[in-house]
Amino acid sequence: MTRASRPPQPATAAPADGPVIVISSQLAGSAVGGTLGVRVLHAAGIETCLAPTVCFGRHPGLGPTGGAALADADFDSLLEALAATGAPGAARAILTGYMASPGQATAAARFIQAARKVNPGLLVMVDPILGDGAADASDGGLYVPRATAMGIAARLVPLADVITPNLFELAWLSRRAIQSAQDAEAAARALAPASLVTSSPAAGDRLGVLVLDGAGPPLTLETARLGAGGRTPNGTGDLFAASALAARLTGASWADAARAGAARVSHVLSRTPAGAAALAISQAALTDPAAFAPAAPLIAPATAAAGRTGARRPAWALGLDGCRGGWAGVMADLNSIEPPRVALFARFADALDTGAQIIAVDMPIGLPERPGPDGRGGRACEQAARTMLGARRSSIFPAPLRAAFEGRTRAEADALSRAAGGAGVAAQSFALFAKIREIDAAMTGMLEGCVFETHPETIIAALTGAPALHGKKTPEGRAERLALLAASGLAPDLFEPHPFSRSLAAPDDLIDAGLCLLTARRIAAGSAVCLPQDPPRDARGLRMAIWA
Repeated sequence: MTRASRPPQPATAAPADGPVIVISSQLAGSAVGGTLGVRVLHAAGIETCLAPTVCFGRHPGLGPTGGAALADADFDSLLEALAATGAPGAARAILTGYMASPGQATAAARFIQAARKVNPGLLVMVDPILGDGAADASDGGLYVPRATAMGIAARLVPLADVITPNLFELAWLSRRAIQSAQDAEAAARALAPASLVTSSPAAGDRLGVLVLDGAGPPLTLETARLGAGGRTPNGTGDLFAASALAARLTGASWADAARAGAARVSHVLSRTPAGAAALAISQAALTDPAAFAPAAPLIAPATAAAGRTGARRPAWALGLDGCRGGWAGVMADLNSIEPPRVALFARFADALDTGAQIIAVDMPIGLPERPGPDGRGGRACEQAARTMLGARRSSIFPAPLRAAFEGRTRAEADALSRAAGGAGVAAQSFALFAKIREIDAAMTGMLEGCVFETHPETIIAALTGAPALHGKKTPEGRAERLALLAASGLAPDLFEPHPFSRSLAAPDDLIDAGLCLLTARRIAAGSAVCLPQDPPRDARGLRMAIWA
């Protein structure tokens, strides 16, 4: 059964406080496989039932394992007895991991199918433990027999609600070589409704995760340096999968579950001696708060310049514009190693997680408490931008007063704004309230060196010396803007044909994001203009400036 042929799953919820059935390896002396998965879930307050596929004394990388794999008949009877206890009907989820034979994969699949009949809302996570190595779709990196890998691919993966492969496993399962994030996305979407792909392209000492959830836009996370001394200790993938599952079962989205998993891996590795073969697992390591730390900028923004000589990895600038599906983004590598790319982010936080060094966004940052002393509406930066744009000044609308954001409806926001001495809240302005709230909640003083407010029309004026001749929604205006983007090194095929569903992002949203990227590159080069030159700050201490 392929993902495409899998029947729709009922919306019935699984029991909220039931156990997780873990079907994987049991190792007496090594924190890996099902043994580690159980510990992670217990640390999160989630009960488990472990159905072992093997019973070993230690990880095979440490020497002879002792013990043995369960024979197919024994494993099958174990699952039958577990089913007889009623565990499948009470379970919240099933997590499958290491399989020792094709017969075990078949028995586990049969168990899952029977469990879903009595518990339709059961969540199934398949961690397809096959091997590691180059993502070339060959058998070279397999460390299970090919027949076992085929059993996992044919029997278990089609039953999964979410899979957690590494890049080698994703390539092998999809039978396609993976050379880019786009390749990984296409491969994962063909396999399961949701995917958390680890070892997604990142530097060797960082953990990269590609997150796909249904038809939503892809999200790529990359942690700060892991500090594990050049090798990945045994059990890192098991730790990630179980930690992500625990977060999901407590209400997290798959994106936030992936962050939680990456954060736990980073936290445990920070306690693991450099070069160690095994993770330093302790109760504290599994229960201490662990915050996701995205990759930090590699260079100071003030010294950024395109095509740095000797650069060994990309340094991204990102232009963002709000859209129906979240945020449209256009990215360019300041080091000219990677080509420009486009992306959709469900949340502003997801854009921050890219690790981009400079982000220029078309959305207000910093909100006024009251109208200006001259009684005019808007912030000083908006007044300066209107002056700069002349005939196109109407494209700059004033940011609402902070008090208005307490309103749940436009009428409430309008009343609150007027009560604070401001003007009413226009429909166009209120439509952006959710996006403005997102940025306002995320922004801190520390982010001011990375995230900058801009406006597409101001960058056009800054680069050409005059405002745009045509409105952006007209054919002439689109052509005018595409020509400027092309002259700035952003090829037309980034924008045409429009790469996203129009229900998620309109074509002019992506072009605006491209123009915002031009501002981000000017900021990186130190040539951007700040409006006004000495910007004021709001009550939260946030700079209120528009950059061009």
